Amino acid sequence: MSAAPIRILLPFSDDSTLFFVQRMRAVLEGHGCELCTAWLTSGSPLSYRQLTAVLPEGPDILLLAEAFRQVTPLQEFDAIVTSRVFAPLRDMLKKAHLRHMAGRPCVIAFQGGLDFDPERGFANRSRTDSLFIVPKGDIARYRAVAERLDAGAQYLGFGHPTFLGPPPVPEDLAARRDVVFFAQALSPATRAGRLFVLRMLAAVARAHPERTVWIKLRHLPHENRDHLHREELPYPELIAALPGPCPANLRLTAEPMDDVLARAGIGITCTSTAAVDLVRAGVPALVFLDYAENYLDPLVPPMRRLFAESGLIAGVEEVLQLCPKTPETPWLETFFICPEALAAQVLEAVAAFRQRPVAVRRVLPPLV
Repeated sequence: MSAAPIRILLPFSDDSTLFFVQRMRAVLEGHGCELCTAWLTSGSPLSYRQLTAVLPEGPDILLLAEAFRQVTPLQEFDAIVTSRVFAPLRDMLKKAHLRHMAGRPCVIAFQGGLDFDPERGFANRSRTDSLFIVPKGDIARYRAVAERLDAGAQYLGFGHPTFLGPPPVPEDLAARRDVVFFAQALSPATRAGRLFVLRMLAAVARAHPERTVWIKLRHLPHENRDHLHREELPYPELIAALPGPCPANLRLTAEPMDDVLARAGIGITCTSTAAVDLVRAGVPALVFLDYAENYLDPLVPPMRRLFAESGLIAGVEEVLQLCPKTPETPWLETFFICPEALAAQVLEAVAAFRQRPVAVRRVLPPLV
C-alpha cells in the first residue's frame, strides 16, 4: 500500500510571496506531495494582472489570514511552506496550546530572498518548525540569534526556490539583443539616484542602437498603493525629466519576470533580487551600486556585502560598455542549490516534525 501524499499549503498575499509559491511548487512537484496554493485575500495588494501573470489558472483556495489563528481549518495539511511568517501565523506559533496541538501542520519558513536585514528576518521566523537560510554562512549567524531567542527545536536547511543551480547557459544567449534593467521599489532611494540611473540607461541605449534597453517595472503605478514596499518615485513618471528626447530604444515593460528573462541578453540591477534571477537564468548580470546619493540608500551596504565575492558588481564604465559578467564559482556554492536537494530537505523537515514526541491531545478549560 503506497504512503499517502504529503499535503502542503503554499500561501501568498503579494507579488513577492506569489513568486515564491510559483517556484516552490515547481521544486516540490513530482516528489509525492499534494500541493495547494492559497491566496490570503485579507488586505492583499495583488492586482488581477499580477495574479494571472504568475498563476494563470488562479489559486487552489482563497484563505482568510484569521485561519492561522485557529489551526483547526488547517489540520488537513501536513505542512505550511512560506516565505513570510504572516502575523496571524506568528501569533499561532506563540500560543502554547496551539503550537503543541496534535495534528497541526509543520510550519516551514524560508527567507524572503536576498535578506538585507537577516537578524530581523531570523527573529520573525524563530518560532517556526523549520527554517531555510541563504547564504550558507548565515546558518551559523542564525544559530547565535536562535540561542538568544530560545527558538527551541528546529530543522535548519540551506536553500531557496529562487536560488537554484547550476545556472544554465541559454543556447541563444549570443543572439539576444535585449538589455534589461530590473527596477526595485525602494532603491535608489532618492530622486537624484533614480535620475542618475535613468541617464545612464539612456546613455547605454544611445551607445548601443542595435539593442533595446528595457526598464522592467516592479509594479504599474496604480498597483503599488497598498504594497508593503511602496514605490514613491516610479520610473514612468521620471522619464519625462530626462534631458533631451528619450532614445527610441529605451522602453518600459511590466511583463512577467520569466518572459523578460527568456529574452534578456544582459541584465542590470541595483539592489533587486532580480540579480539572483539573472544568475539562475544564466544571463550575465551587472550589479550597479555607484549611483548618485547611494550613501542615503540603506540597501546599498547589505547588497554590497551579499555580492562582494560574486564578481558581478560593476562600475559606470562597465555598465556603459555592457561588459558581460559571470558569477564566481565559490560565491555560487554559498547561494545556490539543485532543486532535488532542496525538495529532499523540505520532506526531511516534515518527517523530523512528525517524529517530535510532544503533542497536546486536548486543551483543558481554564481554572476558575
